[in-house]
Amino acid sequence: MRSFVHPAKPLLLPYLVLLLLGCLLMPGCNTSDESSNQVTTADPTPPVTAAPGNQSQERSTAATDTVDFEKAFQQFFAALQAADTAALQQFIHPAHGLWIIEQPGAVPKMTHVQHIGQFKREYQDRSFLTVKDEVQQCNLAEEPFPKFDCADMEGGRTGYSKDGCFAWNADKFKQSGYWDYASLSDEQMRQVKNTLPLVQKSVLHTKTSFEFHFGYVDGHWRLLFAKLIYPCSA
Repeated sequence: MRSFVHPAKPLLLPYLVLLLLGCLLMPGCNTSDESSNQVTTADPTPPVTAAPGNQSQERSTAATDTVDFEKAFQQFFAALQAADTAALQQFIHPAHGLWIIEQPGAVPKMTHVQHIGQFKREYQDRSFLTVKDEVQQCNLAEEPFPKFDCADMEGGRTGYSKDGCFAWNADKFKQSGYWDYASLSDEQMRQVKNTLPLVQKSVLHTKTSFEFHFGYVDGHWRLLFAKLIYPCSA
């Protein structure tokens, strides 16, 4: 007896092939490829955030400036005590020079100095180096200048509410107006007005009442003004 072969079975093979191809082309059957594409196109770069130390760095800028000035002043003071004219000259800006304020009488006198070794003080025609004999110690304290009263100079006192050597901003000096009474020429007044904005730090030595005013110019601290006036002497 001959075996019977169902005629429909050979016809199913083409349909199965078509069904498989259709599944491969449909989005739902391509899950693994889609996942691979997502990983490839993702941005691997993490978001940029501000460095956490920036704020603390900004807050420390003022403190750093103060430390740098204290170091520069120590070098200036050491040069003064050693009577080292060459080292002191490094603190005088070649263009702005140094204005020295004295008061030999009722009104102040201002002298523009380019070379510190050539300057003679009004008092006994002494050199600038003789300042060291009067300013022998100066341990800087970063705080506002103490109050002063001539009436408090009795009994050998300095007249200041607190004695020592103080460093502070130069706002008070810039408003002092010594130059307005020093009989300066128009050109000299122009030079003073151009130099005043450069002054940033003032140092007061209460025992003498001398003041030294510095500015950071061209990468160095420079002595721009020095007030060598004895208080309540006019």
